[in-house]
Amino acid sequence: MNIKKLIGALFAYFYKLYDFVAFAVYPPYCVQCRKFLGKRSVFCDDCMLSIQPIVTVPLHVTKKWIVPVIAVSAYKEPLKRLILAKGRSDYVAAYHLGQLIWERTSICNATIDYIVPIPLYWRRYARRGYNQAEQIAQFIAKKSGGLVSKKLKRMKNTKFQSQCNGKERASNVRDSFSLFVKGKNQFKNKHILLVDDLMTTGSTLSSAVRELIKSNPASITAVVACRVTQS
Repeated sequence: MNIKKLIGALFAYFYKLYDFVAFAVYPPYCVQCRKFLGKRSVFCDDCMLSIQPIVTVPLHVTKKWIVPVIAVSAYKEPLKRLILAKGRSDYVAAYHLGQLIWERTSICNATIDYIVPIPLYWRRYARRGYNQAEQIAQFIAKKSGGLVSKKLKRMKNTKFQSQCNGKERASNVRDSFSLFVKGKNQFKNKHILLVDDLMTTGSTLSSAVRELIKSNPASITAVVACRVTQS
């Protein structure tokens, strides 16, 4: 056996050993029902079956730009628990959301040049210590090979959308995003994936798209973990 094969075999052995020890010390469990699992997964089989797929909806931004919004499921348990985990800066929850988006939507087959997370205002980012949409985008980037771009900035310290009624949400986020000059050149004729954790009325996504289309991209697709549906 040559040295490269020997090193490869040693790495494989230690990886299996590490995985065995990690499995024994930190056994995987279902995020929803807390049942211990025999394999590493976000949810157990029963909870996973409760996640019902949801259709892609068109977001009418301008006459020319109608952006498809892809989502894993509706905004309800068990995914709702992962969305709300951003309030306690739970990086693991964001990782799980990225994993579910990649595994349970069609974006794994999409052409993606740049992945743009919906940004937080700097004060809110400092308070939380992270941006859940950005963490989701990083996971998708590792799987797709696309590049995460943070050229889109939030310029206004807007109220939480959950604190606004339907009519107020559009005005709350209107003109709240700005694209850095370098970003305008970077996105020209490129395929953009816009990422957020949750879509309610679509006002935030629409405001972001209005800024991104100034760069003349080839296409924009939006993806979220959950979408609020009308009951």
